[in-house]
Amino acid sequence: MKRLVALDTETTGRSNDGTPGDHRIIEIGCVEIIDRKLTGRDLQLYLDPERPIDEEASRVHGMTWDDLKGKPRFRDIAPQLIDFIRGAELLIHNAKFDTSFLDMEFALLGMHERTTDIATVTDTIDLAIKLMPGHQVNLDNLCNILGVSNKHRTKHGALLDAQLLAEVYLAMTGGQKGFDLTIESAVSEGPQWQRPQGLKLPVMGVERARHAVHVNTMLSLAQGVKFKSEGDTTLAGSNWGPEYEMPFLEKGKEEDKKDYKKRLAAQHQEMLGHLLSASEQEALTQAMAADAAAYQEWEDRVLGRAPKA
Repeated sequence: MKRLVALDTETTGRSNDGTPGDHRIIEIGCVEIIDRKLTGRDLQLYLDPERPIDEEASRVHGMTWDDLKGKPRFRDIAPQLIDFIRGAELLIHNAKFDTSFLDMEFALLGMHERTTDIATVTDTIDLAIKLMPGHQVNLDNLCNILGVSNKHRTKHGALLDAQLLAEVYLAMTGGQKGFDLTIESAVSEGPQWQRPQGLKLPVMGVERARHAVHVNTMLSLAQGVKFKSEGDTTLAGSNWGPEYEMPFLEKGKEEDKKDYKKRLAAQHQEMLGHLLSASEQEALTQAMAADAAAYQEWEDRVLGRAPKA
């Protein structure tokens, strides 16, 4: 009986050289596979990292230190984790990253064992490169190529990514007729991996800022489309839902362009007030400011200008 465990971690960040540095693990996800079947047994651990989380890392997985304060420390869950993975073959996408964090955590506990002493490790990136040369081997692209649905993956999470990795591994090693794996050939060639009936992946929530930006974009698009007429009124909107319907504003023959833009902006802002909560509107404002600052930084760099004070 061969026992595999797909494993993934989320962290507070990483140092510039790619090593853990003083960063810590904040989530561990493990999914068990026995004899090429998902057993339904998994392990998800949220950890208090005892330090702040880098903003860049938080944007990836959506967690902040405040979300994790009061959760167990790594030392509290180490026996449970070790018991789950001992003797198994670990499937890890970019194994060097995750094992370096695990090994650092073990070392902080004064343990002499490392991940490779506890279990064997297979880097699924190396495996994917061998099986599918010439293709991008990030997890999202492998899901697309192999027909593993990841449409519910709106942000990274250790358990969700471990679940997807387990399915990608089974699909990737499942004996396709050939490895000319474009998306089209993956759909037409050989048996495709089918998620076991009744097995559901966790649904990850959408970050407030991402939801607000999405609504703002959809509203901007809907505002310029003549959607339908109601009596003498022409409505703008879309098939996304009636909440996006609004009077279609046309530029008056004698109206100044600036005045017309002001009317559009006022309508847009009014609609945002209906579609977004106050906190979501604040998140949108912050996201747009961050985008504007990033664009300004890029423009200054490209044009060789000194950054504005």
